[in-house]
Amino acid sequence: MKGKLQQHFDEACRGNKFMGAVSVSAGDTVVFSAACGLAELEWSTKNTVDTRFRIGSITKELTAGAVLLLHQEKKFSLDDSIGKHVPNLPAAWQSATIHQLLTHTSGVPIYTASPDYTRFNPELTRWEKLGAEPRELLQLVADRPLMYPHGSKFAYNNSGYILLGMLIEAASGVAYDRFVEERIFARLGMTDSGFDATGRIVPKRAAGYRVTPDGLRKAAFVDATTAWSAGGFYSTVADLTRWAQSLTRHTLLTADSTARMFAVYPNAVSRDPQGKAANYGYGVVLVERFDQPLHYHGGGISGFNSVLQHYPAAGLTLAVLSNQDSSEVTTWTLGDGLAKLWFAERP
Repeated sequence: MKGKLQQHFDEACRGNKFMGAVSVSAGDTVVFSAACGLAELEWSTKNTVDTRFRIGSITKELTAGAVLLLHQEKKFSLDDSIGKHVPNLPAAWQSATIHQLLTHTSGVPIYTASPDYTRFNPELTRWEKLGAEPRELLQLVADRPLMYPHGSKFAYNNSGYILLGMLIEAASGVAYDRFVEERIFARLGMTDSGFDATGRIVPKRAAGYRVTPDGLRKAAFVDATTAWSAGGFYSTVADLTRWAQSLTRHTLLTADSTARMFAVYPNAVSRDPQGKAANYGYGVVLVERFDQPLHYHGGGISGFNSVLQHYPAAGLTLAVLSNQDSSEVTTWTLGDGLAKLWFAERP
């Protein structure tokens, strides 16, 4: 099995079609891990399985987990309106519930999207260079109407997860990044994970690249504060595997919280990268792949793309991290290919 996984990985890496690291675990056992390409082209520093990559929107799983930790402590009800805990929000936003923010059904306008929701918000570009406070991000769309009535349908929404970061700070009295680092990373032994703050010295951190007709080029700089609780952390394939496994073992979250995280909510329905129906729980996408239930989240931020896939019935976890944001072989495709090989060999 390991040989077939290695062969598939090597083919993905050939010609820089993929550049990054992977880990495949069955239960507590790492059955395959490998890395390829360069973490830093200018110094020819190779990627390893310990390289730290920006994880983009996989951060949303951590944000949802932090919300559920505080819910366990009875800091709030998930049916509470966000306006009850986070002051001075636009009037139309205040009645959106915490549950709706977690499931992307709030209808709050999306700060990363243009006014017509067809492209990236050009007003965000300057903040990506300068850094921003959460309220400065939300101020970009404070005058927009709701996209739809609260709770009526799904639209993937970075604004909702910024609001959840603000909720975590309001309920805990602790900075969002510190809360996640102390209450999740430290307790799980995720020593290679953290918030990718500008100016922070992060050993073994990869630089991000983009693929062009002329070869690899440095990706545009994006200050992590402009993704914040929607996408600002870095991690490794081993640390993300620890996080995924903690959810099946109830290491941090209770059985009730875990059930809420992975529940199917009728209005939180979308499509996965394969175009198949997908449900969105709390910070996680719920689909079926290879006749198996799959829980996953992907991420993309300038120069990086990522996916964390967990097949709960099989106890299989795949973490795939890349420091190319336009790879010919995406993290999702590579994760799928490795999982397909694994299931093909199982009885």
